[in-house]
Amino acid sequence: MSSPHSLRDLGRRDVTGWVKTAAWGTVAFLATDLLFEIQAVYYYRDRNMAVPWRRFIGDYADSAVWGLLTPAILALVRLLPVARRNWMRAVPFHVVMALVAGGISLVTMQAYRPVLAVLLNEPMIYAQTSTTIVLRVLVNCFMLYVEVAAVGHGIYYYTRYRDRDLRASRLETQLAQAQLQVLRMQLHPHFLFNTLHSISALMHADLRAADRMLALLGELLRESLDRIGAQEVTLKQEMEFIDRYLEIERTRFRDRMSVARLVDPELLDAYVPNLILQPLVENAIRHGISRRAGGGRIEIAARREEERVVLTVNDDGPGLPDEGAARTGVGLGNTQERLQQLYGAAHSFEIRNRPQGGFEVTLSFPLRLAEPAAAHDTAA
Repeated sequence: MSSPHSLRDLGRRDVTGWVKTAAWGTVAFLATDLLFEIQAVYYYRDRNMAVPWRRFIGDYADSAVWGLLTPAILALVRLLPVARRNWMRAVPFHVVMALVAGGISLVTMQAYRPVLAVLLNEPMIYAQTSTTIVLRVLVNCFMLYVEVAAVGHGIYYYTRYRDRDLRASRLETQLAQAQLQVLRMQLHPHFLFNTLHSISALMHADLRAADRMLALLGELLRESLDRIGAQEVTLKQEMEFIDRYLEIERTRFRDRMSVARLVDPELLDAYVPNLILQPLVENAIRHGISRRAGGGRIEIAARREEERVVLTVNDDGPGLPDEGAARTGVGLGNTQERLQQLYGAAHSFEIRNRPQGGFEVTLSFPLRLAEPAAAHDTAA
């Protein structure tokens, strides 16, 4: 339930809106009248006739009345707009309202025009009411109502289309964010279970190393929780996270694993998907280094190609006999889905067995650099 304070605020906003609409309506009618009066001035002067300046004031007063009626007409349009489904009900409604508006205008004219005639000493401003005058005024008022209602319908349907488009855009964004969140939720348990499995296996061989891995995992999870909700981070942050993850894996593999980083320093402030490198590095360790008795080498590269960021992770392991099988894994499949959600057709994702041996994953997406202040805040 709305509080009294919010109801008062709503009332103020409504009154302010009506006042602004009435003001703009009055300005529009007066401007239109001014154009007609300019034509009338030329008409009189071409015929060497005196310009009845004071009579124009009566016309301006009539226009001001219709400016004040404008908010009510626009409100009636919003109340019952003419549409295909309801035109048989809406059209008669607005015809009646046009006649009512004409009656209000006629009564108002009869109230102020005699006063203007006396004040300005211009009897022609006021004319006695007759059937002909009444009919003429009602016809003119009907046409004025139709004109204002037509503008109101244009505003109504444009606003409705814009709001619907905005809602659709918001829903699409919310859906994409929800899908990305689901993908991240899928990735975290996968990463966590694999690491815990490694710790469990190491406990039987080296308890101290397993204890260190557990402590490093705790730090890594805390950092991961700090980033929760962030779909993108800077490459610098992502590399710092990967360094901590690699420290865990080095505890298990020791000298059997070497890592090369080929990262363009100019890209450290570029935005990349959060946790995009971890599943790629994990895949290289599981399918590359762990399958070789003598260990192996992982290379993590980041370079710029025109206005795109290109990330590559490769290993010198045995590769895969069926490259398509790599797509069915949680890590790589998740990575590809996240890139699709974030960048759509603007991304690329490639996997291949390297000619010299080993496996390589390459992905690219549009370059977007963080502002210096933003990069500093996220780094802090």
